[in-house]
Amino acid sequence: MNSKFLTFHKDITDEYSMADKQHSWAVIEKQEEIIMYGPYYPDYSSGEHSEDIIIKQTQELLEAEDFPEHWTVYVFSMNSPCLARNTDPCMLNLVHKARDWWSMYAVKTHIGFVRSWGFKGNKENLFKNVNYRQMEIITHCVDYTSYIESVDKMDDLSPLCETVFSVAKDLLRAEQLKFPLISTEEKQEQKTHFKSMNCMLESKQEDEKKLLTKELNMLVEAAHLLLLGENQSLEEHMEKGKVFSLTYTFSSEVCEGLREEMRVRFQQCWMVTVQDRCAEFVREKLTAEFNQRTVQLFIEDIHRLTRSYLQIGKLKL
Repeated sequence: MNSKFLTFHKDITDEYSMADKQHSWAVIEKQEEIIMYGPYYPDYSSGEHSEDIIIKQTQELLEAEDFPEHWTVYVFSMNSPCLARNTDPCMLNLVHKARDWWSMYAVKTHIGFVRSWGFKGNKENLFKNVNYRQMEIITHCVDYTSYIESVDKMDDLSPLCETVFSVAKDLLRAEQLKFPLISTEEKQEQKTHFKSMNCMLESKQEDEKKLLTKELNMLVEAAHLLLLGENQSLEEHMEKGKVFSLTYTFSSEVCEGLREEMRVRFQQCWMVTVQDRCAEFVREKLTAEFNQRTVQLFIEDIHRLTRSYLQIGKLKL
Protein backbone atom coordinates (compact mmCIF):
# COMPACT_ATOMS: atom_id res chain seq x y z
CA MET A 1 0.00 0.00 0.00
CA ASN A 2 2.81 2.41 0.86
CA SER A 3 4.42 2.16 -2.60
CA LYS A 4 1.15 3.07 -4.34
CA PHE A 5 0.66 6.08 -2.11
CA LEU A 6 4.28 7.15 -2.66
CA THR A 7 3.73 7.18 -6.42
CA PHE A 8 0.50 9.14 -6.16
CA HIS A 9 2.01 11.49 -3.58
CA LYS A 10 4.90 12.33 -5.90
CA ASP A 11 2.53 13.01 -8.79
CA ILE A 12 0.29 15.31 -6.79
CA THR A 13 3.13 17.17 -5.02
CA ASP A 14 4.85 17.74 -8.37
CA GLU A 15 1.72 19.57 -9.49
CA TYR A 16 0.82 21.32 -6.22
CA SER A 17 3.13 22.89 -3.68
CA MET A 18 1.60 21.60 -0.45
CA ALA A 19 2.52 22.65 3.06
CA ASP A 20 2.96 20.30 6.00
CA LYS A 21 -0.44 21.31 7.37
CA GLN A 22 -3.53 19.13 7.21
CA HIS A 23 -4.84 18.35 3.73
CA SER A 24 -6.35 15.42 1.87
CA TRP A 25 -6.42 14.09 -1.66
CA ALA A 26 -7.69 10.93 -3.28
CA VAL A 27 -7.21 8.67 -6.29
CA ILE A 28 -9.63 6.35 -8.04
CA GLU A 29 -7.70 3.62 -9.83
CA LYS A 30 -9.64 2.06 -12.70
CA GLN A 31 -8.55 -0.75 -14.98
CA GLU A 32 -7.02 1.61 -17.58
CA GLU A 33 -7.34 5.07 -16.02
CA ILE A 34 -6.46 6.99 -12.87
CA ILE A 35 -8.50 9.89 -11.51
CA MET A 36 -6.75 12.17 -9.01
CA TYR A 37 -8.58 14.87 -7.07
CA GLY A 38 -7.47 17.29 -4.40
CA PRO A 39 -5.67 18.50 -2.42
CA TYR A 40 -8.44 19.79 -0.18
CA TYR A 41 -7.99 21.73 3.05
CA PRO A 42 -10.27 21.90 6.09
CA ASP A 43 -12.52 24.88 6.73
CA TYR A 44 -12.60 24.91 10.52
CA SER A 45 -14.87 27.96 10.65
CA SER A 46 -17.66 25.89 9.08
CA GLY A 47 -16.64 22.64 10.75
CA GLU A 48 -15.79 20.99 7.44
CA HIS A 49 -12.79 18.66 7.45
CA SER A 50 -10.78 17.86 4.33
CA GLU A 51 -11.97 14.23 4.47
CA ASP A 52 -15.60 15.43 4.24
CA ILE A 53 -14.84 16.86 0.81
CA ILE A 54 -13.05 13.66 -0.26
CA ILE A 55 -16.05 11.50 0.71
CA LYS A 56 -18.46 13.75 -1.20
CA GLN A 57 -16.27 13.88 -4.32
CA THR A 58 -15.66 10.13 -4.30
CA GLN A 59 -19.36 9.38 -3.94
CA GLU A 60 -20.20 11.65 -6.88
CA LEU A 61 -17.51 10.12 -9.10
CA LEU A 62 -18.66 6.57 -8.37
CA GLU A 63 -22.33 7.43 -8.92
CA ALA A 64 -21.49 9.08 -12.25
CA GLU A 65 -20.18 5.78 -13.69
CA ASP A 66 -22.37 3.03 -15.08
CA PHE A 67 -20.26 0.14 -13.86
CA PRO A 68 -17.54 1.30 -11.43
CA GLU A 69 -16.72 -2.27 -10.45
CA HIS A 70 -13.40 -3.56 -9.13
CA TRP A 71 -11.87 -0.12 -8.86
CA THR A 72 -9.73 0.97 -5.93
CA VAL A 73 -10.06 4.22 -3.97
CA TYR A 74 -6.96 5.65 -2.31
CA VAL A 75 -7.59 8.35 0.32
CA PHE A 76 -4.64 10.34 1.67
CA SER A 77 -4.78 12.55 4.78
CA MET A 78 -1.77 14.25 6.35
CA ASN A 79 -3.25 13.58 9.79
CA SER A 80 -5.15 10.37 10.35
CA PRO A 81 -8.90 11.03 10.00
CA CYS A 82 -10.30 12.21 13.32
CA LEU A 83 -11.86 9.75 15.75
CA ALA A 84 -13.93 12.39 17.57
CA ARG A 85 -15.66 15.70 16.82
CA ASN A 86 -19.04 17.35 17.41
CA THR A 87 -20.56 15.43 14.50
CA ASP A 88 -19.70 11.99 13.11
CA PRO A 89 -15.88 11.66 13.04
CA CYS A 90 -14.10 11.39 9.69
CA MET A 91 -12.59 7.96 10.35
CA LEU A 92 -15.99 6.38 11.00
CA ASN A 93 -17.50 8.18 8.01
CA LEU A 94 -14.78 6.75 5.78
CA VAL A 95 -15.23 3.25 7.22
CA HIS A 96 -18.99 3.38 6.59
CA LYS A 97 -18.48 4.71 3.07
CA ALA A 98 -15.87 2.05 2.32
CA ARG A 99 -18.43 -0.60 3.29
CA ASP A 100 -21.06 1.04 1.04
CA TRP A 101 -18.68 1.31 -1.91
CA TRP A 102 -17.72 -2.34 -1.51
CA SER A 103 -21.30 -3.64 -1.26
CA MET A 104 -22.58 -1.47 -4.13
CA TYR A 105 -19.64 -1.43 -6.55
CA ALA A 106 -17.08 -4.00 -5.30
CA VAL A 107 -14.70 -1.05 -4.85
CA LYS A 108 -11.88 -1.47 -2.34
CA THR A 109 -10.62 1.46 -0.24
CA HIS A 110 -7.15 2.25 1.09
CA ILE A 111 -6.66 5.05 3.64
CA GLY A 112 -3.14 6.35 4.27
CA PHE A 113 -1.90 9.01 6.67
CA VAL A 114 1.40 10.45 7.90
CA ARG A 115 0.63 11.58 11.47
CA SER A 116 -1.59 9.86 14.02
CA TRP A 117 -4.27 12.36 15.09
CA GLY A 118 -6.26 10.22 17.53
CA PHE A 119 -9.23 11.96 19.13
CA LYS A 120 -8.02 15.57 19.44
CA GLY A 121 -4.53 15.64 17.92
CA ASN A 122 -2.23 18.18 19.57
CA LYS A 123 -5.23 19.54 21.51
CA GLU A 124 -5.41 16.33 23.54
CA ASN A 125 -5.42 17.42 27.20
CA LEU A 126 -4.98 14.05 28.90
CA PHE A 127 -1.46 15.03 30.05
CA LYS A 128 -2.05 18.74 30.73
CA ASN A 129 -1.19 18.39 34.43
CA VAL A 130 2.23 16.84 33.81
CA ASN A 131 4.33 19.89 34.71
CA TYR A 132 7.98 20.06 35.75
CA ARG A 133 7.27 19.62 39.46
CA GLN A 134 5.26 16.51 38.71
CA MET A 135 8.13 15.22 36.57
CA GLU A 136 10.61 15.70 39.40
CA ILE A 137 8.42 13.76 41.82
CA ILE A 138 7.69 11.00 39.30
CA THR A 139 11.41 10.60 38.59
CA HIS A 140 12.32 10.17 42.25
CA CYS A 141 9.43 7.89 43.25
CA VAL A 142 9.81 4.14 42.83
CA ASP A 143 6.09 3.43 42.39
CA TYR A 144 2.64 4.99 42.44
CA THR A 145 2.20 4.49 46.18
CA SER A 146 5.33 6.47 47.02
CA TYR A 147 4.28 9.09 44.46
CA ILE A 148 0.90 9.58 46.17
CA GLU A 149 2.63 9.88 49.54
CA SER A 150 4.92 12.61 48.16
CA VAL A 151 2.12 14.59 46.49
CA ASP A 152 -0.08 14.41 49.61
CA LYS A 153 2.56 16.45 51.45
CA MET A 154 2.16 19.33 48.99
CA ASP A 155 -0.85 21.60 49.31
CA ASP A 156 -0.57 23.10 45.82
CA LEU A 157 -0.23 19.87 43.83
CA SER A 158 -2.87 17.30 42.87
CA PRO A 159 -1.98 13.68 42.10
CA LEU A 160 -2.07 12.32 38.58
CA CYS A 161 -4.03 9.16 37.94
CA GLU A 162 -2.07 5.91 38.04
CA THR A 163 -2.17 5.42 34.26
CA VAL A 164 -0.73 8.86 33.51
CA PHE A 165 1.88 8.35 36.24
CA SER A 166 2.90 5.01 34.72
CA VAL A 167 3.31 6.20 31.14
CA ALA A 168 5.16 9.34 32.28
CA LYS A 169 7.42 7.22 34.49
CA ASP A 170 8.19 4.87 31.60
CA LEU A 171 9.10 7.78 29.33
CA LEU A 172 11.29 9.55 31.89
CA ARG A 173 13.05 6.31 32.77
CA ALA A 174 13.57 5.14 29.19
CA GLU A 175 15.72 7.92 27.81
CA GLN A 176 17.63 11.10 28.51
CA LEU A 177 15.45 13.84 27.10
CA LYS A 178 17.03 16.14 24.55
CA PHE A 179 14.70 18.89 23.47
CA PRO A 180 14.65 22.26 21.68
CA LEU A 181 13.83 25.38 23.66
CA ILE A 182 11.67 26.86 20.97
CA SER A 183 9.64 25.50 18.08
CA THR A 184 9.34 27.00 14.61
CA GLU A 185 5.85 28.27 15.42
CA GLU A 186 7.11 30.14 18.47
CA LYS A 187 9.91 32.10 16.82
CA GLN A 188 7.75 35.19 16.47
CA GLU A 189 7.04 35.16 20.21
CA GLN A 190 10.56 34.82 21.57
CA LYS A 191 10.38 37.89 23.79
CA THR A 192 7.62 36.33 25.87
CA HIS A 193 10.19 33.86 27.26
CA PHE A 194 11.92 36.71 29.12
CA LYS A 195 8.88 38.86 29.88
CA SER A 196 9.11 38.14 33.61
CA MET A 197 12.39 40.07 33.75
CA ASN A 198 10.39 43.29 33.41
CA CYS A 199 9.51 43.06 37.09
CA MET A 200 12.97 44.55 37.68
CA LEU A 201 11.60 47.86 36.45
CA GLU A 202 9.21 48.15 39.38
CA SER A 203 10.10 50.68 42.08
CA LYS A 204 13.01 52.06 40.01
CA GLN A 205 13.56 55.81 39.49
CA GLU A 206 12.69 57.15 36.03
CA ASP A 207 16.29 57.63 34.85
CA GLU A 208 17.32 54.24 36.17
CA LYS A 209 14.22 52.64 34.66
CA LYS A 210 15.04 54.09 31.22
CA LEU A 211 18.60 52.78 31.34
CA LEU A 212 17.45 49.42 32.68
CA THR A 213 14.80 49.04 29.95
CA LYS A 214 17.41 49.65 27.26
CA GLU A 215 19.82 47.20 28.85
CA LEU A 216 17.17 44.52 29.33
CA ASN A 217 16.15 44.77 25.67
CA MET A 218 19.78 44.29 24.61
CA LEU A 219 20.18 41.34 26.99
CA VAL A 220 17.02 39.65 25.75
CA GLU A 221 18.03 40.21 22.12
CA ALA A 222 21.38 38.52 22.75
CA ALA A 223 19.72 35.67 24.67
CA HIS A 224 17.46 34.81 21.71
CA LEU A 225 20.35 32.93 20.12
CA LEU A 226 20.31 30.55 23.09
CA LEU A 227 16.70 29.64 22.33
CA LEU A 228 17.50 28.69 18.75
CA GLY A 229 20.24 26.21 19.56
CA GLU A 230 20.26 22.47 19.03
CA ASN A 231 18.39 19.87 21.07
CA GLN A 232 20.09 19.38 24.43
CA SER A 233 19.40 17.84 27.83
CA LEU A 234 17.96 19.92 30.66
CA GLU A 235 21.36 20.07 32.36
CA GLU A 236 23.05 21.26 29.15
CA HIS A 237 20.43 23.97 28.60
CA MET A 238 20.82 25.11 32.21
CA GLU A 239 24.59 25.32 31.93
CA LYS A 240 24.34 27.25 28.67
CA GLY A 241 22.15 29.89 30.33
CA LYS A 242 24.44 30.12 33.34
CA VAL A 243 27.53 30.65 31.17
CA PHE A 244 25.69 33.29 29.13
CA SER A 245 24.67 35.29 32.21
CA LEU A 246 28.17 35.21 33.68
CA THR A 247 29.98 36.18 30.48
CA TYR A 248 27.51 38.71 29.06
CA THR A 249 29.04 42.20 28.76
CA PHE A 250 26.81 44.94 30.13
CA SER A 251 26.99 48.60 29.16
CA SER A 252 29.49 50.69 31.13
CA GLU A 253 26.56 52.88 32.22
CA VAL A 254 25.16 50.03 34.33
CA CYS A 255 26.49 49.87 37.87
CA GLU A 256 27.74 46.60 39.35
CA GLY A 257 24.69 46.28 41.59
CA LEU A 258 22.27 46.37 38.65
CA ARG A 259 24.49 43.99 36.66
CA GLU A 260 24.36 41.43 39.43
CA GLU A 261 20.60 41.86 39.80
CA MET A 262 20.10 41.31 36.06
CA ARG A 263 22.32 38.21 36.10
CA VAL A 264 20.32 36.71 38.97
CA ARG A 265 16.99 37.61 37.36
CA PHE A 266 18.10 36.16 34.04
CA GLN A 267 19.19 32.87 35.59
CA GLN A 268 15.85 32.59 37.42
CA CYS A 269 13.95 33.34 34.23
CA TRP A 270 16.14 30.95 32.23
CA MET A 271 15.57 28.12 34.74
CA VAL A 272 11.78 28.51 34.50
CA THR A 273 11.94 28.68 30.70
CA VAL A 274 14.00 25.48 30.44
CA GLN A 275 11.89 23.59 32.98
CA ASP A 276 8.61 24.64 31.33
CA ARG A 277 9.88 23.68 27.90
CA CYS A 278 11.11 20.32 29.21
CA ALA A 279 7.66 19.57 30.65
CA GLU A 280 6.00 20.74 27.44
CA PHE A 281 8.27 18.43 25.44
CA VAL A 282 7.33 15.48 27.68
CA ARG A 283 3.62 16.30 27.25
CA GLU A 284 4.10 16.43 23.48
CA LYS A 285 5.80 13.03 23.45
CA LEU A 286 3.15 11.47 25.69
CA THR A 287 0.39 12.94 23.51
CA ALA A 288 2.02 11.70 20.29
CA GLU A 289 2.39 8.21 21.76
CA PHE A 290 -1.21 8.23 23.01
CA ASN A 291 -2.52 9.33 19.60
CA GLN A 292 -0.46 6.70 17.82
CA ARG A 293 -1.65 3.89 20.11
CA THR A 294 -5.26 5.07 19.84
CA VAL A 295 -5.22 5.00 16.04
CA GLN A 296 -3.32 1.70 16.00
CA LEU A 297 -5.88 0.00 18.26
CA PHE A 298 -8.76 1.35 16.18
CA ILE A 299 -7.18 0.02 12.97
CA GLU A 300 -6.56 -3.40 14.51
CA ASP A 301 -10.18 -3.63 15.65
CA ILE A 302 -11.74 -2.40 12.42
CA HIS A 303 -9.56 -4.65 10.23
CA ARG A 304 -11.13 -7.70 11.86
CA LEU A 305 -14.38 -6.72 10.15
CA THR A 306 -13.22 -4.95 6.99
CA ARG A 307 -10.00 -6.63 5.86
CA SER A 308 -11.50 -7.83 2.55
CA TYR A 309 -12.29 -4.33 1.29
CA LEU A 310 -10.58 -1.71 3.52
CA GLN A 311 -6.94 -1.11 4.48
CA ILE A 312 -5.82 1.73 6.79
CA GLY A 313 -2.20 2.44 7.55
CA LYS A 314 0.49 4.95 8.43
CA LEU A 315 2.70 5.98 5.51
CA LYS A 316 6.42 6.61 5.31
CA LEU A 317 6.86 9.41 2.79
